[in-house]
Amino acid sequence: MRLKELYRCIACASLVAPTLVFAQQQPEIEEVVVTGSLIRGTPVDAALPVEVYNAEDLKLSGSPSALEFAKSLSISGATTGESHYFGGAGLTGSVSYNLRGIGSDKTLSLFNGRRVTQNTSVIPSIALARTEILKDGAAVTYGADATGGVVNFISRDSFDGVEIQSSYKAIDGSDGDYSFGIIGGFGGPTTDVILAAQWEHRSRLDAKDRPFTDLSYGENPAPWSTLTNLAGYLPRGPLPANPVYNPASSNGAGDWGNPIGGVLSDFTQDSCEAVGGVYRDSFTCLYNYIPYYNVVSDNDIYRLYGQVKTEVNDRMDFYVRAAYSMVDTPYQYGSPSQPVIRGPAIHGGATYQLHVPMNNPYAAEFAQRTGWVNSPLFGLTSGFTPITYRAFAHGGLDTFAEDGKYSTPSKIRNKFAHLATGFEGEFESGITYDIAATYNHSILYADSPDMMLYRVQEALNGFGGANCNVPDLDPNRFGTQNPALAGSAGCSWYNPFATNFAQQPVYGLANPNYVPGSENPDELIEWLFNPRAAEDTNWNVTFDAVFSGETPLELPGGIVAWAAGAQWRKTENTEAVTDPLYNGSQPCQWPETEGQVPRDPTDPLYNGCTPDRPGPFQFFGTNPADKTWQDQTSVFGELSLPVLDNVYLSAAARYEEFSGGLDSTVYKVSGQWSITDNMSVRGSYGTNYQAPGAGVIPGEVTNGTNSFTIAGGNWRGAQTVTRSDIQPEEATVWSSGFIWQSEGLTAGSDFRFIIDYFNIETENELGLLASANQVASAVFSIPPAGSTTVPTNGSALADCSHPLAGRIVFNGSCVQGVTTANDFAQVRTDYGNGPGQLTAGFDIQTTYGMPAFSGDLTFSANATKVNKFRYTETVLDGYQIDPGANRLGFLNFATIANAISEWRGNITANYAQGDHNFRLTAQYIKGVKDDRYFNADGSRVGDAALTPAGRQPGTTTPFGPSLYGVYGEDWISMDFHYTLDLVRWDATLNASIVNIADEMPPESRQELGYDPRIGNPLGRTFEVGLTKRF
Repeated sequence: MRLKELYRCIACASLVAPTLVFAQQQPEIEEVVVTGSLIRGTPVDAALPVEVYNAEDLKLSGSPSALEFAKSLSISGATTGESHYFGGAGLTGSVSYNLRGIGSDKTLSLFNGRRVTQNTSVIPSIALARTEILKDGAAVTYGADATGGVVNFISRDSFDGVEIQSSYKAIDGSDGDYSFGIIGGFGGPTTDVILAAQWEHRSRLDAKDRPFTDLSYGENPAPWSTLTNLAGYLPRGPLPANPVYNPASSNGAGDWGNPIGGVLSDFTQDSCEAVGGVYRDSFTCLYNYIPYYNVVSDNDIYRLYGQVKTEVNDRMDFYVRAAYSMVDTPYQYGSPSQPVIRGPAIHGGATYQLHVPMNNPYAAEFAQRTGWVNSPLFGLTSGFTPITYRAFAHGGLDTFAEDGKYSTPSKIRNKFAHLATGFEGEFESGITYDIAATYNHSILYADSPDMMLYRVQEALNGFGGANCNVPDLDPNRFGTQNPALAGSAGCSWYNPFATNFAQQPVYGLANPNYVPGSENPDELIEWLFNPRAAEDTNWNVTFDAVFSGETPLELPGGIVAWAAGAQWRKTENTEAVTDPLYNGSQPCQWPETEGQVPRDPTDPLYNGCTPDRPGPFQFFGTNPADKTWQDQTSVFGELSLPVLDNVYLSAAARYEEFSGGLDSTVYKVSGQWSITDNMSVRGSYGTNYQAPGAGVIPGEVTNGTNSFTIAGGNWRGAQTVTRSDIQPEEATVWSSGFIWQSEGLTAGSDFRFIIDYFNIETENELGLLASANQVASAVFSIPPAGSTTVPTNGSALADCSHPLAGRIVFNGSCVQGVTTANDFAQVRTDYGNGPGQLTAGFDIQTTYGMPAFSGDLTFSANATKVNKFRYTETVLDGYQIDPGANRLGFLNFATIANAISEWRGNITANYAQGDHNFRLTAQYIKGVKDDRYFNADGSRVGDAALTPAGRQPGTTTPFGPSLYGVYGEDWISMDFHYTLDLVRWDATLNASIVNIADEMPPESRQELGYDPRIGNPLGRTFEVGLTKRF
């Protein structure tokens, strides 16, 4: 006996499958199990919009990887998984489905009908029979997280023998991608066993090896930073005896004494441009950090899978499935170092955070080169303070890198285990049951190195290094004060100046200011950095029981069937951070032994550490370890109502309770009417919900970073505070569809056409009430003198009386008419119930198959047309930041779901003849405009907002406006796949040319020059695969 699993309904595969089936292979409709209902055996004939992708057909498309498959779906929105440091380094290799483009958190992933992690890269694809995608809300069936739909991966029921799969993809500029897998199985009349293992590898592809990343500042200013190691310095007079906090001062005089001269530049225009920089002013030599990054990072995915299914007796089956996987990215490269947005100075902010004393052995050369030694005030100079600073930029940093790389990498390793076991069967009364337990366990290790700026200050003073330990002679000042022993007794000096690097290493551009021997030693650099490593463990266990059967009630179309059940789920998150510098044990820049503790700036004893416990790092925040849990209990039921022979209705409801006194009740009705043998209509209406996750902690403060459009794309601090009044978000989802299937125009041909309308409306979504980017743009909203529009190059002026100005950490105080978007270090926003979304549109599927030339020729198209995509109003602190705008056809840079294309689709032509199969596919994604550069009325912003600041190389001529990525481009790519069945050897050979025309991804004004969530950065690739069966 082979009992079909519950949690599904019966539907017609040939009505819903978007994949191609040859005409001569489908003389009649065959019902198969699909996702979406609790009742087994319900003859709904495709009442729900489900797409079915079987494994054999995916082989004819070149056996796409998890990332390639997710990106190819017309119903997908922006998809994670590419190497994209700016979208979250930890998401590299982590493929999360984003059905309908409303956020991956609203798509539920299942493995054989059981909940599984959102990172679907861990699914053992070699063991899959098919993948089913329910394009409808399904909270009533599966619980929370299914507003956008469900992706259900279904493994093979049985397998006899051994099969080996291998593939290699040739990619220009890298060592290629390759994979190997093996699956074996055996069984008898009552038991089947399957074992499988897989390995997939992606090879590194440097950013500089793609033309869309290697662009000049005038073309794409997004990856250029004003915060670099080539800085401007102010000479300082005598240090104050007792540093004091002076909120009215913006030049750090309370820490370092009064400036006694103008800006001393560590570079000239010529020396700046010699290392690839762009000269903007006397204290800004912009640098391009993208050459240090990867377009593809080295990534390995390992998977193990085992499954046993056995018949206990004639009325009971038992199964157990176990999966283990690891996604490993050992080198996810970012910038050589991060910029300073906070530091050891008492006054706070991003400016004047460091002081280079005159006894620093590298200060004399700087004073000589800048001519300061000739100033009559030179003798009064205590040292120099950089206006802004980044320790490693133009010269790179290879201390922590692989050979041939010059940046500081992060390490990401995600381990996942899944265990599902249960009994399913049928009582003598005819009532069926499915009783199961599911356990998921994931461990994510991730680090993101950053510098501790108080240690930089110590090293500037001559007291750097792990072995430095000398007495402090001045307790009134932070850090070690003992000039006589500086640079001795195991202590090292740090050189902050342009003399410390020989070249821009990626392009081999020599630094004219380099002084051999002035480099900072690796041992000192290692002491300045902290890996900021954390290990997050998440586990959840689910027990559920579902029963179904028939009622005594019979309608004209048949007997009314029912299903009912209950579910209990426990989730626990544990964050392990053992490093005392990262886990919050040091809440301030300076250790508590220095006398610095968190205080409110109004406190007379305040000495530079705010109550939000910013920690010792210059850019990132700390991460106090925590442990959270959540219990969820639900009961649910469903009725199947065969009203007439050709009319079917279904009604379902679910009640769920969560820890913390939260609960939700949802319902759904659906139906299908077969008007004729060829034509039917279907529809559904239901409510959905999403509860706050177990990791949501009211009052928690998270210090992160953000790219700020108004500041020229520069990265600054972004602090998020979790609100205490969070409620479950809600949604309404409805759809209607039309299905036509018939013979084609010629004998033996088949035609199918399906169109579905969908409408999803969410309320009180869990997320940011407003993005940090929106807050900054609202406050810095005044055009500078001589401009009629608000520029995005950092020169926009602050509205110091704005209701949200208190959420900005300025570099000093906010001065009306003076403070610009270059003069802030951090923005604070809230996490809670924020704006909702509304999306609506059409899914279109059509297939035409016919015999041709002794074979089978099939054409198919699968497309999604989005008609609406809007956000409701964005309100923070009672201020309306955004009244609610149309997001369709825009990049949506500040929102979580990101780019929403009006059209996405695929067209396929397939020809099969004997042992040969030929497939040509074309993918189309309509381009999106960059909403940052368009007004509410749809007009483009003025040229001032698109003009990067600075001088064109070798001149004093300013740059003109850059339109790169502003209007968006359509993406059209064609692939060819050939499959040969080597019957004699019981093997299959696959060969593919992907992106035949070698199209580059559409331009996007982002750091990598394209949108990694949409585009393909590889260009034309060649792939071969071999499958051998034994």
